Amino acid sequence: MVQRTRKSKLTPERQRRLDEIGFVWDILLESWEEGFSYLLRFKEIEGHCRVPKTFKLEGFNLGGWVERQKTSKSKSKLTPERQRRLDEIGFVWEYRIETWEKGLNNLLRFKEIEGHCRVPKTFKLEGFALGSWVHRQRRFVHSLSTERKQRLTDIGFIWDGQNKST
Repeated sequence: MVQRTRKSKLTPERQRRLDEIGFVWDILLESWEEGFSYLLRFKEIEGHCRVPKTFKLEGFNLGGWVERQKTSKSKSKLTPERQRRLDEIGFVWEYRIETWEKGLNNLLRFKEIEGHCRVPKTFKLEGFALGSWVHRQRRFVHSLSTERKQRLTDIGFIWDGQNKST
């Protein structure tokens, strides 16, 4: 720690010797790069960047690191360079938004095939629990944004969940 705070006062020889042994001058930079490298490995394995909050990779708390990046961006503490690097690999800043859009797209596909939006409650479309998603839209209708309600209404969404074929 003393070496880091006094780097400008160290002789070039001491700085060189510390560099040769891999001394880390900026711990925060090193920590961010470590997290990013784990995220890259996760994406290579899983094919996406949606890391569960409690997920650890080789003992590294990757889920926590990912959550801090999201918080940092919302508080404008994440540098534009880091935001760009995360964006380039498909980092998901708002998982709920992505999930909702996926649900809507699957509902549109269902409607295209079936001709209606009466999705059975247990129906899955290519592994996506579309019936459950539709049920949640009805259940939490009062917390949906006006825009989302309108988008669903515009495609013929069935808001009455009492119908047996819903």
